[in-house]
Amino acid sequence: MAPSRTSLPALLELQGVDSRLLTTVNRARQLQNSESVATLLRRRAQAIAASRDLDAAKAEAESAIVAAETKVEEVQSRIERDEKRLNAGGTSKDLLGIQHQIESLTAQLAVVEEEQLVAMDHAEEVAADRERKLPLLRAADAEARAAVAERDAELAALKTEHERLTGERARMAAAFPDAGLLARYDEHRNARGGGRIAVARYEDGTCGACGTRLSPADAAALEATPESAIPQCPECAAMLLL
Repeated sequence: MAPSRTSLPALLELQGVDSRLLTTVNRARQLQNSESVATLLRRRAQAIAASRDLDAAKAEAESAIVAAETKVEEVQSRIERDEKRLNAGGTSKDLLGIQHQIESLTAQLAVVEEEQLVAMDHAEEVAADRERKLPLLRAADAEARAAVAERDAELAALKTEHERLTGERARMAAAFPDAGLLARYDEHRNARGGGRIAVARYEDGTCGACGTRLSPADAAALEATPESAIPQCPECAAMLLL
């Protein structure tokens, strides 16, 4: 049984659904492979690592202050202990030794107090650096999160649309009156990797599938296609609705 041209308008509608299906698939693939989102996620990962480094530097600086304060307290305690011994009296030799120990500890105290000041200054610098950088790191994190949320929302919408179109496509295919013509359409549409336009309108001497403007001879031959046959573009072989 020869295919009927009367089925071409319905086939053209099916092509529209298939084209929209392909668009949703391509857009979803584009979103999943988005380099801009990937870049933001890399920046977010770097920001998280940098934030952890800043927290670690802050903790280390604070620990250095505690360690310096402990040294100062230990030396001060020893000085106080020796001063009590000195005030308690004793032999000249013993008192001279205690006095010498106090002088040595006093010099040591000056050193550890200087270390304490250095540690405090460093901690202030680390804290200030952290306060300067944290807003930028938080902004990188927020930007990446927003981009991912936007991408995921669009992917969810595309999934819903794809499911709707898939159902519509199945209903249209089931109701299509010419199984042979539908098979021919699907074969052409899925050739060469799929996604081809298998049916289109022919208007103003131009194929709606590939955009080729036919020569006068080709146009005349196309328009003279017998009613028992389906007109096809001589360039892309798409079925054409005259």
